[in-house]
Amino acid sequence: MPDQIKPVYLIHGSDLAKVDLARSRLRDRALSEGGDAAIEVFEPAEGRGSPDAEALAVALGAMSLVSGRRYLLADGIEKWGKRQAGTVVEAIPGMDGETCLVLISRGKVPPGIAEAVKAAGGEIRSFDAPSGSELPPHLVEEAERRGFELDPEAARFLVAHLGESPTRLGNELDRLALWAGQGGRVEVEDLEGMVADLTETSIFALGDALVAGDRGRALGTSSKLQAQGASVTSLVYPTAAAVRRAHRAVSLLEAGEPPRAVEQAIDLPPFLVRRLIESVRGASPDALRSASIALADLELWTRGGADYPDGLALELAMVAATADV
Repeated sequence: MPDQIKPVYLIHGSDLAKVDLARSRLRDRALSEGGDAAIEVFEPAEGRGSPDAEALAVALGAMSLVSGRRYLLADGIEKWGKRQAGTVVEAIPGMDGETCLVLISRGKVPPGIAEAVKAAGGEIRSFDAPSGSELPPHLVEEAERRGFELDPEAARFLVAHLGESPTRLGNELDRLALWAGQGGRVEVEDLEGMVADLTETSIFALGDALVAGDRGRALGTSSKLQAQGASVTSLVYPTAAAVRRAHRAVSLLEAGEPPRAVEQAIDLPPFLVRRLIESVRGASPDALRSASIALADLELWTRGGADYPDGLALELAMVAATADV
């Protein structure tokens, strides 16, 4: 946080490591200024649901009982609905001059929040992680910053197997830095040899189960991944991407395209495309298309499209994704 503190901060974005770092720095500042009494945290109970918007609004309007500045921190506001966000938006203008409100969204910012922050003279800090085609070059740069060289194809391999979570990929780069040593180099062949150790159950395995049409394996893998701490939101993109790639490969093969053309059409390292071609032989394009639709519905559910808990939404999606098999 800068020396000249703002009345309101909105910290948001997909780079959760940087969001966590910003929160940690804020907390350290609050503790250094006034100790534990200077900061009050509003966050989902036991990691479920969303921070209590009504309690936060009441706190914003209450008189501070601590000397000096007080900090009110609400973490997880991405799960607020329109009513909850509106409650806080209405309360922000009533803040006293000794209160600093910090709102943290680890996803889409609820409606009206950004506008209210700007109107109150606050500051918005966005930390968006690279995604898609930007991610492998970013990993190569991050590896160089850690003192080792990561082959570009190895970077693509990591994204394909671990998904796009910045925290997960950052942790893996830290591990590879120790393995390679200062000035070392990591090739894709090195990762093939240690792939079984990359994760307890790789996110990639869920897409494999759906491509194979194995409902039991899909349900079991999704349960294991949640037990390992993976959020349902973090599973949607890599799993959907795997199913879409499989559908693309099957469609090209059924259209009479040779394997070489499939390798050129799919954005993966060639040896991974060859594995994909082997895995989809005999698969149904219609079944894979249905699986893609089920995963699109799952993404909608995780963005507030249904009242199901995320775990139940994932289980229902796994059943729907294998319904035509």
